[in-house]
Amino acid sequence: MAERDEDDYVTVASYSEVGEAALAQSVLDGSGIDSFMSGEEANILLPVSGARLQVRLADLETARELLNTVATAETEDGTLSGASTHGAALADNGDEL
Repeated sequence: MAERDEDDYVTVASYSEVGEAALAQSVLDGSGIDSFMSGEEANILLPVSGARLQVRLADLETARELLNTVATAETEDGTLSGASTHGAALADNGDEL
């Protein structure tokens, strides 16, 4: 197996909905981390296929930290903004899709 280069892209997180992946990607973009989504094209054929968010290997740990510590704020009606209603982080372990 070939050794990975720091510029190789790897999956930082997998999402069942492309909208969630786009939100996470905007967090990374805002922090200066280059990323792209893989698999979102499949949603045309299979709407529940999801997407994988890819970052450079060199940015993997920083990206995971960012996605796992996105600040949430409670709105006046008691709901959370910046996270799901369960308060889940924007990144999972990247192992499933």
